Amino acid sequence: MRRHTRLIALTVVLGFPVLPVDREARATSTMEIIGATTGGNQITARVLSHGSAATYFNPSLLPEATPKLEAGFFALALQSSIRLKARPDGVDVPSTVYWTDSPGRPLATADLPNARANTDADSNVVYAAIGLVRPLAGKSLVFGFHAFLPVRAFLDQKGFFVDEREQYFSNQLHPELLGDRLNVSSVAFALGSQLNDWISIGAGIDVAIFTVSKVTVYVPDGADQSHVLLAPDIHTDSKFKPYFAATVHPTSRSSVVATLHFPFSNDTQGENDLRFWNYAYPDGKSSVQQVYTISQGSEPLRFALGGSYSGRRLPDGRAPWEVGIQLLAERWSQYRDRQGARPLDTWNNTLNVAVGGGFLWRDRHVTMDVGYVPSPVPDQTGRTNYVDNSRLVASAGIEGPVKFFGRDLEAGVTLFGSYFLPRDVTKDPNAAHPVLDEYPDNAVDLRTGLPITDAAGLQTNNPGYPGWKSTGYMLGAGATFRIAR
Repeated sequence: MRRHTRLIALTVVLGFPVLPVDREARATSTMEIIGATTGGNQITARVLSHGSAATYFNPSLLPEATPKLEAGFFALALQSSIRLKARPDGVDVPSTVYWTDSPGRPLATADLPNARANTDADSNVVYAAIGLVRPLAGKSLVFGFHAFLPVRAFLDQKGFFVDEREQYFSNQLHPELLGDRLNVSSVAFALGSQLNDWISIGAGIDVAIFTVSKVTVYVPDGADQSHVLLAPDIHTDSKFKPYFAATVHPTSRSSVVATLHFPFSNDTQGENDLRFWNYAYPDGKSSVQQVYTISQGSEPLRFALGGSYSGRRLPDGRAPWEVGIQLLAERWSQYRDRQGARPLDTWNNTLNVAVGGGFLWRDRHVTMDVGYVPSPVPDQTGRTNYVDNSRLVASAGIEGPVKFFGRDLEAGVTLFGSYFLPRDVTKDPNAAHPVLDEYPDNAVDLRTGLPITDAAGLQTNNPGYPGWKSTGYMLGAGATFRIAR
């Protein structure tokens, strides 16, 4: 019997020894949420950036950026809440469900591993930023580099389901477009070129880390699964995603900008071959194949248009004041969720609007931004529970010359705030894809063949039923130091 136990364990494990995991750690989801933290105009950086952040947001602005080496820190606090509405009587799944062949295999509500609960998605993240702007051939060719890195985590990915399947795990709702998306490292390189007095162009690459992990697992004793032998193979490559920008100057005091960033996602794909000892598989097969996909940190196609207008430039080349407007269109209708599937109710394409400006105060540059970021998530009246809120965003900053150990530097501080507009969700039985009845009315007792009266009406363990309210905010502050190179 002992020998058979070991043989079963060996064949089951060796039946799926290779677990390929493809992970692309893209570099932009955090920066798209927070903006450019190393200079003024954090939110309208695609139009008004004058530092290394232009490397990512608009590389065609690099010829106008002052050649500097930048380093800074930014601290962000997130406070968000999801408050579930009280469940009505009669919707709990009773234990009689185990007597049926109910599709989906729900658990009795009393047997769920975690009780349905509210969510407080609170986190504090500190980032380090490093940037460089360096002319290679005057304004004809300027190199830019910008990295924005969470100090405590290079990449943080969370997986969860947005429907009744989450009952087997946390049994909570989770923010879809925040949370782990605030813990993604960002690295970008770009070149900008001023072709003549009225047009500049730029192109860059968003650096990705692509990892394939293959793990072979051997369990010597199926009765003692705490002891296993692992032989992992891990391979890491770099991948790149291009983006493009152009800036046109109709006059010496005005500009029109356009940027294009292509879509991406953090994808995990894998395949298991599962084989049990002494089992006859149909159709001559020797195993059951399991395939899975996880997609996280997905960003859509993004196209921005904007413009700026400034005062007549001073002899040192600085503008005494400037204002700008930025429109950012995002194609969320092609979004894939964390299981790599399209949402049942197609998401909306969105248009973000931001306005900003700055002025000189003595030797200091003062900036301010405000903006509106609409949620792409449609009303969640049906089966799914994608949690997201439209946001109001604002930033303010000041920067100027300072002395540090006798050396002339530039230093700046920036403040950032984002308020999540409250959202109230109520499930609708007439929705296009209503909440799934996990205990069908026609359920039959497999022992007696008789209908089960407990099955009448809606029974579900969907944690989002019958609805929820969500809101929250983000607050951030940062400091940046620059030195001429």
